[in-house]
Amino acid sequence: MKTITKNIKWLFIIVVGFSFIACKKDSSVVDEIKKVEIQKKQIQQVIPDQYLDSLKKLGLSINTGITPLNAEGNYGISPLILLSSNIKTDVKGSRFLDAKINLSKQDENFGIRLLAKNFLSSSDTSIVTAISGAGNDFTIYGKVKSTHSGKTADFAIIISGTLENKNIKNFKYGLICISNKETTSSVFIKEGQGRVFTESDGISTVITEKDFLALSFEKQKVQSFGGSRLIQ
Repeated sequence: MKTITKNIKWLFIIVVGFSFIACKKDSSVVDEIKKVEIQKKQIQQVIPDQYLDSLKKLGLSINTGITPLNAEGNYGISPLILLSSNIKTDVKGSRFLDAKINLSKQDENFGIRLLAKNFLSSSDTSIVTAISGAGNDFTIYGKVKSTHSGKTADFAIIISGTLENKNIKNFKYGLICISNKETTSSVFIKEGQGRVFTESDGISTVITEKDFLALSFEKQKVQSFGGSRLIQ
């Protein structure tokens, strides 16, 4: 009788143990689903699916995942080369003005502050952001409102790369117009028009905050070109 009672006790302990593990596993799955939903909502606030698909078709790599590394820092992008475009007048391989980015305030809800220079204009600040990725691979999504000659338009800037030794390898970035109500104006490119750029040497090096805040890397002859600047 004692043996039976003892076996029942151990069986109860085992059942409780498995139940605890199962509950813990279920809780982890629920947490993961919540994170996926939060991230998806953040990204969609930056860029609608159809425009993200457009940039993918132009060759922009998107690093998915809900465990992005901490990408905070200042980075210089030079030389910046046009990889592809859906704008007929663009010339593949054109060099654009060197750019720089400042990433900060990354949080657990996939938000990250994005400041940029020469991505759209001389100074751009994201109004909505998101980050995705796993391991050292990451993608940052930023929505930017640009104003020029009294006209405004909304753009999405998408940055992808691999963080190694504080530098970004395989750097690519895409920009696409996601809202332009000025249909009769030629100030900005049209909704749905976009470009994908790459850094030809493959590495975006870390720079200091002082370097980021500097007016420019060097004197360069530029001309206005559909919301960004083309080096002649």
